[in-house]
Amino acid sequence: MRRENESRKSIETLRLSDTALLNRSRSRQHDVNLQGPLAISIYHRDGIEVVPLIEGGSAVIGRSPPAEVTIRDNSLSRQHAFIRIKNGDLWVEDLQSTNGTRLNGEKIDRAKLSVGDVLRFGAVIASVHTLGTGESDPQGLENHDRLRMILDAEVCRARQFNRRVGLLMIAADRASEVPINRWFAKVRQELRPFDCIALYSPTAVEILLPETTTEKASQRAAQMIDGCEFLTAGLGLLPDHATSAEALIEATRAALQSADRSEPVRIASPTSFTRLPVDRTDGPATPVIESPAMVTLYKQIERLASTTIPVLLLGETGVGKEVVAQALHQMGNRRDRPMICVNCGGIPSQLVESTLFGHERGAFTGANQRTAGVFESADGGIVLLDEIADMSIHSQVALLRVLETQRFCRVGSNREIEVDVRIIASTNQDLEELSKRGEFREDLLYRLDAMTLKIPPLRERTEEIEPLIRCFIHHSNKANDCRVNEIDEAAMMVLKCYPWPGNVRELRNAVARATVIAENDQISVMDLPERIRQTDPFHHYAKPANPFGPVQKPTVGGAPINLRAEINRIEGELVLDALVQANWNRNTAAKNLGLPVRTLAHKIQQHRIDKTAYAAGATVPPSNP
Repeated sequence: MRRENESRKSIETLRLSDTALLNRSRSRQHDVNLQGPLAISIYHRDGIEVVPLIEGGSAVIGRSPPAEVTIRDNSLSRQHAFIRIKNGDLWVEDLQSTNGTRLNGEKIDRAKLSVGDVLRFGAVIASVHTLGTGESDPQGLENHDRLRMILDAEVCRARQFNRRVGLLMIAADRASEVPINRWFAKVRQELRPFDCIALYSPTAVEILLPETTTEKASQRAAQMIDGCEFLTAGLGLLPDHATSAEALIEATRAALQSADRSEPVRIASPTSFTRLPVDRTDGPATPVIESPAMVTLYKQIERLASTTIPVLLLGETGVGKEVVAQALHQMGNRRDRPMICVNCGGIPSQLVESTLFGHERGAFTGANQRTAGVFESADGGIVLLDEIADMSIHSQVALLRVLETQRFCRVGSNREIEVDVRIIASTNQDLEELSKRGEFREDLLYRLDAMTLKIPPLRERTEEIEPLIRCFIHHSNKANDCRVNEIDEAAMMVLKCYPWPGNVRELRNAVARATVIAENDQISVMDLPERIRQTDPFHHYAKPANPFGPVQKPTVGGAPINLRAEINRIEGELVLDALVQANWNRNTAAKNLGLPVRTLAHKIQQHRIDKTAYAAGATVPPSNP
């Protein structure tokens, strides 16, 4: 109750300060020369649009041209509102928009504006301020896609030079209804020149923090939200809490969702030593198995689940290796024993043995008590060695002995401990190639790959995209208190056509953000990240040269064409495209074409489409008309 009262006082303080600013600006009679250059900043899903205003200037704000200031938001009308400045007075006029224009919460048709006023065009918030006056100037807010590109580069740099990069998310409590322009300037004051801040949603920002530590970043987060009881923050660092950009976004978002007023700054769970839960809170409780490739994979998992042989999981980043490992655990006879995931790339080299095998009290500085390691804690269960390729050569030697003998000693002790642990390793790298280069021990590779399971990327199992999307919408609704029930057909088509280089994790992140920025109960194309929106639904993969040759088009006054031959050629091209898209899986291609598999087989023979010759670049002759 006391915290709620403090929150109300904090919000009321902001409102009173805004009112005082409003009164001061009005007492100066809106003199532009005294106030300095005026501007309206519009906060929207792609960032912030700052509209400078000069004496005699005007602009129409809307969703599309002929509006001079266009904001891609469906809550805006095409021409939503008109703003102008004349004789030092700033005016706004609603242009009979569908969702209306509000000034400081009240719906208006036409009104005079002052510095500090808050406008709402449909669902889009805007504020009036002066340019170049420090806190009142909200420039510098990037859009989500721009920050995402910078994050990719920073992650590569951090991994190359063994440095850390942090991601911080700050959000306002939905119940407080405090708009972002009320607290953005305070957050920005704490940024360093090389930090980057972007708009994640209408109520949240994300901040990229290069060259930092968990302690320093958490202290700065606390300073950013100090005095604002309605703000919470989530913090994640690479490699401490994630090993890729998408994983870092996911870990940071999860930390933000777990933050509350009793603990307003939450740090992501460390990845070096994690007990995997039976059910995930941000993904499907049971695996989604729709494609033929995944059906085959899970049949192999059923056969392997109750054995003791090591399993090596191969797959791209974000493809779901952890989910497959959990399936091996849950289907096997060790399901009642613990399963512990070790992030091999996230353990400092000097702490590898202590993390894996534990230590005695006094074994090294800071060892204040005896601590069990991963293998001892997982006795009778499973240890998942995630990203095993990132483990140093020295650490690989220590691990190899345990795999061979199932015995180890705690750091600082000579007493051997025997355990019964099954090993599952995962990686997105070619271990054989690393072994040839001397970066991975050959004897360790032989111990780990007694059985290898290859997990197909999401682009090769497009049948699972739709059920995964609906699952992620459900979990995002629950985590963010949203009410999204559906996704429109256009958005679904774009998501199915996108190649998903970040696989299931990238899909989960995209859907999670779309859920919180959706304007109503349905996700639209505009709610998707820009890099995904730019996908061409009809040309979503890189097609080889068309072996059927260019389609001839009739021209006015030109020679006549053979219509039957052209139709036949186009049909062959469609069949070929469907096969390439389905990775030459005839069942999937037939489903996409709406044909029986037997009919597709006939079409393949008719058009003389040969997979081997086509992959080799040979010209495939069209069938005779």
